Amino acid sequence: MAPRRFGRCLASGMACVAGLLLASAPAEAANFFRSASSAQNGAGSTSLAINKPAGVVAGDVMIAAVGANGNTSITAPAGWSAAGLYDAASWSNTGWIQVVFKVAGSSEPASYSWGLGTTRAGAGTIVDYIGVDNAAPVQTSAVGTGTASPAVAPTITTASANQMVLASVGGRNTTGAFTFTNPAGTTDRVGVYSSTGTPRAGIDSADSIQAAAGATPTRSFTIAPTTTEWAGITIGLKPNTTGTLAFDVPPDAPALSAVALNGQAQTTNATMGGVTVSDTTGSTPGTGSGWNVTVVGDASAGKSAVFKQYCNSGSACNGGADPANSYVTGGRTLPAGSLKLNSTGASWTTSGGTGTPTFQCSSGCSVDAASATKITSAAANSGRGAWKTSGFSATSLALSTPTTMRVLPANEVYRADLVWSLNSGP
Repeated sequence: MAPRRFGRCLASGMACVAGLLLASAPAEAANFFRSASSAQNGAGSTSLAINKPAGVVAGDVMIAAVGANGNTSITAPAGWSAAGLYDAASWSNTGWIQVVFKVAGSSEPASYSWGLGTTRAGAGTIVDYIGVDNAAPVQTSAVGTGTASPAVAPTITTASANQMVLASVGGRNTTGAFTFTNPAGTTDRVGVYSSTGTPRAGIDSADSIQAAAGATPTRSFTIAPTTTEWAGITIGLKPNTTGTLAFDVPPDAPALSAVALNGQAQTTNATMGGVTVSDTTGSTPGTGSGWNVTVVGDASAGKSAVFKQYCNSGSACNGGADPANSYVTGGRTLPAGSLKLNSTGASWTTSGGTGTPTFQCSSGCSVDAASATKITSAAANSGRGAWKTSGFSATSLALSTPTTMRVLPANEVYRADLVWSLNSGP
């Protein structure tokens, strides 16, 4: 991941925070589930829109399964491919299912629309995975169909150990509501069924890790009622040759509000921005090295590790001595460690990862300091997969300003440069 900069600045009187974000080098790879989404269209329509799963970033691989009553073909959105999958398979000529994939780009839409050809009941799911080979996401697949329970996602032969295997089934019931129950040994990721009328359509998607390369078990979804027509597919996802440890959503310490000076020491609060980390390193369970996030003030040339007077205008400051967008020569500063991060109430969550990262700042950590502070960490063999933070409070960031703080000239602020780093190891 290339270094990235971000900044937040205010008008005269208070603070600006900028940062540099780093990620570790590639290592061995593994697949992980990130998130899923689904949609159904009630009694029927000519199209079906499914939202993009939460947290999708460039390089993720999305697998979509869409089913509809009737034997008219389904048209996938632009950019989705059926290569190696299930483009147009009908069950008993009275229903239709399509399974396609897409490698996420840098600007995915909020939703994707499938054309159903005619007005008919439909349902669909999208499951999103990380650590998948973008050039050839599907290592292998197999398809089966039937007219009664169970719905069988047939066996495939995987090519590598600890490979992600996805099983999706689509069904049609002429009498009304029905349900799939995912097979033992799998994790049910998402299921959806058309809600009214007859016939009704439904899709269910579940996954599992195949520990050793070779034939997978036959996965059987039970169906209620049993007389439901179905089609099923098993997909082996190909891992990347190298894994990565990266910020999907980098740390973001927002701009703090202006302080009305009153001759007293004050505290100004803000909410720490959410962070998302993906770790697809380590090709087998028990091989992950863990990771940690640190922050440190940047004292390199043209930067300031502590809050310092900054020319934040389009023209020079300090009587013309300092150019626009630069620190003021001999400008005022705030003490090191003025900005604290408190992680009380914050947590990391995942849908398909392993272990649990922890925060180290329940008593407050200095952010603008000369030495690096560890904010959060995942132990060895922990924190693999896609993780995101939640629960940062409105007082998670606290800037302490002293009685000696002075008002700055117009178009100047207090600013600090921060380096947030994502590092391998706990």
